[in-house]
Amino acid sequence: MRVWVVGILFILMSPCITVQAHTPNVMMSILKEDGPVPKDVLETAGFVAGDGVKFKMGDSTNNSTIRVSIDIDDDGAFNESIDYFSPWLVFDCQYDENGTLLNSECVESDVFYFNGTNGSGIYSYQVERMINGSHTDFWVNTIFVGVDIHEEGGIPSVGDCFGAGCEDVEELESSDSNSKKDLISALMVISAIGLVVVSLSIWNEKSSEEE
Repeated sequence: MRVWVVGILFILMSPCITVQAHTPNVMMSILKEDGPVPKDVLETAGFVAGDGVKFKMGDSTNNSTIRVSIDIDDDGAFNESIDYFSPWLVFDCQYDENGTLLNSECVESDVFYFNGTNGSGIYSYQVERMINGSHTDFWVNTIFVGVDIHEEGGIPSVGDCFGAGCEDVEELESSDSNSKKDLISALMVISAIGLVVVSLSIWNEKSSEEE
């Protein structure tokens, strides 16, 4: 009896449980012979915590390699023991007929996600360029990482109706919203009753065992 009631209670409560998470986006940064494109990730780019940057080698100069480092701790220095460093990237890796890398250490691109302790903020990042093992260029730019806000009041979301002719739509949506609220309230009442039934069932079982 108790297991049966708990099962029904879980089913009734499940529609009331909602989870909303940010789906990470990945911004492409092409590393060319004259620097990264785009150079800076600006606030207007809509780049937020949880998103990532894919650094893709775009310099086809012979024997050129490029590496990216991000000043994670914002101390103004790029330290391999603390900050993020990508592998040295090349323009074109070699593959065999089966699509397997001939050199397992060959990398054409790398992705870094800004999440956890490395979330919102303004980060400096450095791009190093080498040809034949010698440094030729350095570029230092910034990445603006905004706060992940799922929904902002007053700003239409995708699929929202705004402007002339939306009054009827808004009334319909309001009616649907009220219906959903009534349904949730009813489910909460039923769930509360279920909890009482479970409690009584447990109490009766204990009483029977004591007798």
